[in-house]
Amino acid sequence: MFRYEKKYKINNLQIEQIKNRLSSIMNLDSNLSNDGYYSIRSIYFDDYCDTNLNQVINGLSERFKYRIRFYNYNDNYIMLEKKYKINNMTKKTNCKLTSSQVNDIINNRDIVITKENPKLLNEFYLMIKTRNYTPKIIIDYDRVAYVYSAGNVRITIDYNLSCSYKIKDIFDKNLPKIPLMDEGYAILEVKYDEFIPDFIRYALQLNELERISYSKYSTGRLMIKDVIGGCL
Repeated sequence: MFRYEKKYKINNLQIEQIKNRLSSIMNLDSNLSNDGYYSIRSIYFDDYCDTNLNQVINGLSERFKYRIRFYNYNDNYIMLEKKYKINNMTKKTNCKLTSSQVNDIINNRDIVITKENPKLLNEFYLMIKTRNYTPKIIIDYDRVAYVYSAGNVRITIDYNLSCSYKIKDIFDKNLPKIPLMDEGYAILEVKYDEFIPDFIRYALQLNELERISYSKYSTGRLMIKDVIGGCL
């Protein structure tokens, strides 16, 4: 099922205002740590033509991407995800991976399509074999998340966004990283199925926020190009 997904750039003051308003009307995601957030690490893939990157740069409204994601630098729970986007709506399919599978994928070894594999994994392996999908960039950030069951609403605040091209060090918590946003700013994402309750919309005061089209993947790729020069 496709869901609405809207993004806004917010500053530190807006972050605190939104958190204060949401704290009494929405529940915090149960996966948050005692520190009040969780960390996300994703490794994004693209083909030999950088098709996914160019789709974002050229503003194509319908596109997809593959990524491998895990949380709080814990390699015991890793997901392969395919994210689809059509205009302002998205959906995801996923399947679990082991750390050894991730290392095999990164090093392009033991990429074997079998009936025992999940459907998504076989599809991804086929893309590796036929379109030379390879890992391009690591994206890190911290997230605060709020949930509300009616409308399947999920509000997230992503901050400390950074990227790294040290693909081989995917499981190294302290790999060198490059910031993706100016200090004091974050990305607010508003996700819901068919509707968002009015009291949540009012609490967010979306009309007063700067709505943006923002891709962590393309922002990271272009940042790497600026830093190391020439090569995406």
